[in-house]
Amino acid sequence: MKRPSSPRTDTREKIIEAAASLIPEVGWGGASSRRVAERAGVNTGVIHYHVGSIDELRRIAAVRKIRTFFHDRISGALAEKDPAKAIETLLRALSETDPHDPELLLLYESLVAANRDDQLRVEIAASLAELRQRLCDWFTERGATSPRTIAVTLTAAIDGYLLQRSLDPTLEPDHLIDGLVSMVKRQFS
Repeated sequence: MKRPSSPRTDTREKIIEAAASLIPEVGWGGASSRRVAERAGVNTGVIHYHVGSIDELRRIAAVRKIRTFFHDRISGALAEKDPAKAIETLLRALSETDPHDPELLLLYESLVAANRDDQLRVEIAASLAELRQRLCDWFTERGATSPRTIAVTLTAAIDGYLLQRSLDPTLEPDHLIDGLVSMVKRQFS
């Protein structure tokens, strides 16, 4: 049973959502306490009360959105029984995402910021490790001979595809799907 939210929880969530929506618009450093407070409709001091610092707030907002972005697309793909179909479903779902979607822009901003913020880097790395492990477990359950190889290759391919599509929005996933499906089929022979 879901517990009812409290005003404290509601305010904290509103602040996190405000930060998550600002980072893609104004950049990592542009999402200041003042701007987040304005977006959330709260006093700047409330931000520090609920999350401590603007750096921590940006980390929380970014990691949460990154997890959600990948979780939503992975869940749809892993509902497929056939591994080749799952890969195609996942990459098609990613290609349907506008390259300038705020969640993707947040991901890009976060990856750049992670080069200067060790805690953010650790948290994003943990999130990506969870994603790889989930894929690895799924391929293991289906009898792949090298499930870790597929999981690592697939997550790296996703990263590369998303980055290239941000530069060239016309890039379709067909050739990538063909290559990955071919690799996966060899794992089940």
